[in-house]
Amino acid sequence: MKIIIKPIAVITAVFLIAAFISYRVITNYFSREEGMRTVVMNRIVSDVEDRLKEEGSDGELDTLDIPDMDVYRQEYHSKAVPSEIRILSVNEVPHRIEADAAYIQPVSGPSRDISMTLKGFLYFIYQSDNRIFTIEMAGIILLISYFAVITVILLGYHTMIRPFRKLSEYPERIAKGRMDAGIPETRQRLFGKYIWGMNMLKDEMRLKEKSINVMEKEKQTLIISIAHGIKTPLSNIKLYAEAIERGIYHEDKKPNEKDAETAAKISRNVEKVEALVKDIMDKSAEYGVDYEPKVSSFYLEELMELVKKEYAGRAELLHIPFETVCENNPLVTSDKDGIFTIVSQLMENAIKYGSGQGISVIMGRQDEDVFITVKNRGNVLSEEETAYVFKSFWRGSNSRSTEGQGIGLYVSRKMAEALSGDIFMKAWKEEDTTEVTLIIPVRTGQ
Repeated sequence: MKIIIKPIAVITAVFLIAAFISYRVITNYFSREEGMRTVVMNRIVSDVEDRLKEEGSDGELDTLDIPDMDVYRQEYHSKAVPSEIRILSVNEVPHRIEADAAYIQPVSGPSRDISMTLKGFLYFIYQSDNRIFTIEMAGIILLISYFAVITVILLGYHTMIRPFRKLSEYPERIAKGRMDAGIPETRQRLFGKYIWGMNMLKDEMRLKEKSINVMEKEKQTLIISIAHGIKTPLSNIKLYAEAIERGIYHEDKKPNEKDAETAAKISRNVEKVEALVKDIMDKSAEYGVDYEPKVSSFYLEELMELVKKEYAGRAELLHIPFETVCENNPLVTSDKDGIFTIVSQLMENAIKYGSGQGISVIMGRQDEDVFITVKNRGNVLSEEETAYVFKSFWRGSNSRSTEGQGIGLYVSRKMAEALSGDIFMKAWKEEDTTEVTLIIPVRTGQ
């Protein structure tokens, strides 16, 4: 929602400026028109007083003919010329003066003592003044336009920007290997093809990843089988070489100097091959993890928000009770994305291998470490099996009906070790509960 606050604020400011400018333009226009009306009224009053002077002291205002307005319309703008002029006596003015003071002008004429005296008033009547109406209409138009624009922005945000922002997170999730949950289908057709394409890409990548893992497992199995197959003949060769060196195969049981020398060379070469076989077996037991931590500072609650955002909705759809607890909120210096990847693996395991009775995520700081525990109920492994869950390609007895390659927890532990941390699993058969805890330093590398 924050993304549209700034545009709304800018649009609001623009409309306020437009309203102010419109008001100034309208008032200036009517002010100029009012000034022109004053000029015309003064001109008419002056003409009427000139006629009274021509008639002398006997001239009365109510006996004069009303001036012809067409004469003035030829010189002035039609709106500045009154549509009607009425003659008011001195006694008629008081009850009109308040409402129409601007359009009631006094008229003076000569009296018998040759001085000027008030003869009456001219009441100038104009068509209705549209100033207030024009200002109100301009305000209504601007207000309607403003709400129309805001409605379009909000509608665009909810139908396009907001869904797209959610969708834009998905490629990053795929790049980080979090491909268990696809993009949920929506009723909006606008992104339908995009969602379909991304889900198809996700399925294709998962299929390829699975094929690669199967090939890797088969390769390692082959290497280990070959290595084991070589160990036995090597032991026999070494045994025979020692026998020759000691002269066991001679009738007198005395070693031949040349034979002993050759046998010693064979033994040394056998030892080299045995060392090579041991190295191959050790390395083949390890599954390579290409992970380079990107350390930054963040608060633990930020990580919790990522977990809730990723899994709260999914747990609700699967009808799994989901609880998150952040016991405190320390500032952590580590790889937030890397930690989230590990927690995601723990969550995926809890969803796949749990019974759906409930999942809890608990985070907090203890001494100089941060702990993150994922607890779930159902399908608990035996104590003997928990010792092997972090081995590569190992799968427990609770995974027979569930797809997987048995490398998730192995990779997670390797990532934790790269962050100077570790992962532990505990299982309670009596309580039907499994608990996996990730522990990392508050400051990685210290």
